[in-house]
Amino acid sequence: MKNDTFPWQAIAWSEFLRAWQGERLGHALLIEGPEGLGKLQLAFRIAAQVLGAAWTPAEPPLPPRHADLLWLTLEEGEKGPRQQIGVQQVRDACATLAMTSYTGGWKAAVIAPAERLTLAAANALLKTLEEPAPRTLIVLVRSRLDTLPATVASRCQRLRLAAPPEDAALAWLDRNFPGRPWRRLLELAGGAPLLAVRLADRGYAELDAAFADDLLAILAGRADPLEIAASWQRRELPDVLRWLDIWTSSLVRLKAAGRPPALENAKQRALQTALERIPLQRLYRYLDEVHGAAARLDGALNAQLMLESLLTPWPDQLEPLTGAATQGLLADR
Repeated sequence: MKNDTFPWQAIAWSEFLRAWQGERLGHALLIEGPEGLGKLQLAFRIAAQVLGAAWTPAEPPLPPRHADLLWLTLEEGEKGPRQQIGVQQVRDACATLAMTSYTGGWKAAVIAPAERLTLAAANALLKTLEEPAPRTLIVLVRSRLDTLPATVASRCQRLRLAAPPEDAALAWLDRNFPGRPWRRLLELAGGAPLLAVRLADRGYAELDAAFADDLLAILAGRADPLEIAASWQRRELPDVLRWLDIWTSSLVRLKAAGRPPALENAKQRALQTALERIPLQRLYRYLDEVHGAAARLDGALNAQLMLESLLTPWPDQLEPLTGAATQGLLADR
């Protein structure tokens, strides 16, 4: 696999080259798009082009070795990577970018994930974006569009990556990693091929099958949602919430457009039977609840209570909760 030539990046790379070769490249680029499309690889490739540096793609991606390149990412703390990119990191980087180039050429900085910049860090960066040093390029990478102050995003040229068509993605996956159930894994990855590869490596196909069996058992009254919540609580919570998000989204597509998920026929029939009693609007509200739970991952939460709140409505086909239950963590709103 040639990581520097992902076919779905061809348009974005061509846009960059035209701006670079036509001397129309601004001082800041914002690469944005869903997770799993190789955005950081593209950022390092662009930085290498601007700096005239050699760069060999790798997985996970590594920056080119160059004295005039800065990479701002989540620093390691005592308990693992920190949750945010802090203001001092940005101030130090901006001070370095304001200095003379070591090699007499361009200077570059890659900031990823840009959605993890604190507000103070984003404001510190804004000062450099407003008054950039000559021959300086800052490349920001983000996977969420609802992040970064508008004052920062508006000062960047944007390169947008989108997931390739399903047929093209499946062909690429089958060619580079044959013999895996890529259709379902690609669905679980939201259409992003590289994320599908990472999910496969983490055993997500087996997790998907187990979770689907658990939830269908809850719908059929064969399993206690509290016991399932206790079992799921032993998994990585981001994985659980991602799966619930994708599962509910697939139910919305099935209910609204008759497009079934890539599941076995028996499971699809069970889903269609259960969906007859679930209003489409209730599925949308439940999807909001899953997104709300994911938004709380960075804060203090009780994972067991969260999962119980998300699973207990399913035995009644997501019937709205009433009485004291409406005071729960993620009650129907």
